[in-house]
Amino acid sequence: MGKIILRGLLAIAPLAITIILVLWLYNHLEYIFGAPVQYFFPEAYFPGLGIIIAIVILFFLGLIINNWIIQSFYNALERTLKKIPLLKTIYTSVTDLMSFFNTGKNSTNKPVMVNFHGVKLIGLITRETFDDLPKEFGANDQIAVFLPFSYQVGGSTVLVPRSMIIPLDMSVEKSLRFVATGGSPSHGK
Repeated sequence: MGKIILRGLLAIAPLAITIILVLWLYNHLEYIFGAPVQYFFPEAYFPGLGIIIAIVILFFLGLIINNWIIQSFYNALERTLKKIPLLKTIYTSVTDLMSFFNTGKNSTNKPVMVNFHGVKLIGLITRETFDDLPKEFGANDQIAVFLPFSYQVGGSTVLVPRSMIIPLDMSVEKSLRFVATGGSPSHGK
């Protein structure tokens, strides 16, 4: 009986958690962006308007951030935030996390396998140059690789010689899912 209940829980938990998180995000975005419209223009408000406004704002922010005037203002604001001790820690942590998942055409965040004397670990290249760091970083043609932990948030960043790296032909999402589940077969193939 206990095994059947556990099997049912394991089957429904990912779906339930996903639905709860989506609803939480929806409610918060709807409240943040829809509440002012509902307050000032109650006749124009309808459920979902907050989400539409949030998407439109994010779209236009994405467009105008490329403007050099806005970019220089943004850079000045960023420099200011990086000077305030507590805000610096929070801001740089969040921007590093966001850039970690931003997989552009650069060589970072590419899934690799690191061969430690026959033990192979899955990781992501996070850095290949260390010009802004002391000379000990990047010595002997080393690169930085983030090795995420299975079943939890966190991981280790290691500096390894390029010769220990085996490139993987898989997406960042798929490689992180493989590590996060301990290599278990996944339903979202």
